[in-house]
Amino acid sequence: MAVDARPLWSCPRCGVKLLSRGLSHSCGRFSVARFLKGRDRRERALFGRFVTLVAACGPYHVAPAKTRVAFLVKVRFASVNRLGPGGMDVHFVLPRQLPSTRLRRIDRVGRLFVHHLRVFQPEELDAEVGAWLRESYRDYGERRWLRKGLPPAAVPPAGAGAARRTRGGPRRSGG
Repeated sequence: MAVDARPLWSCPRCGVKLLSRGLSHSCGRFSVARFLKGRDRRERALFGRFVTLVAACGPYHVAPAKTRVAFLVKVRFASVNRLGPGGMDVHFVLPRQLPSTRLRRIDRVGRLFVHHLRVFQPEELDAEVGAWLRESYRDYGERRWLRKGLPPAAVPPAGAGAARRTRGGPRRSGG
């Protein structure tokens, strides 16, 4: 499943891996098995397909919490937030806003964009989603977006319109 490829700090109480000591997290004995408990075959297939796409990005760590399972390299770049009969809700972080109607919502957090996607069938986790996850892994998970030389298009200019929480796709507020 996950590969320990980067030296991260591990919480002595719960074992979660973090970039450095003292970062906020849900401290508890959580597991992927507990998250998947009671899920049916389709729900497990959705989760498994998402994990396959994450694994194709490179070495990663799993950070299960009470209500979600996050995936990290140096920081959490993607997460399965909900899994049930109504589908699977995931999010991933990028330093740019994606222009796709497939996304349920986009939240702007400072210079970053949290992209939310709901899927119902494993086939929806396709090459396009895989490319988004690879970009999120590289640019946010490995923290490359903080390095000089990141393309200017990745960081919106000051005063640019912020993404708003929406249903049915992203919208931008006037700015």
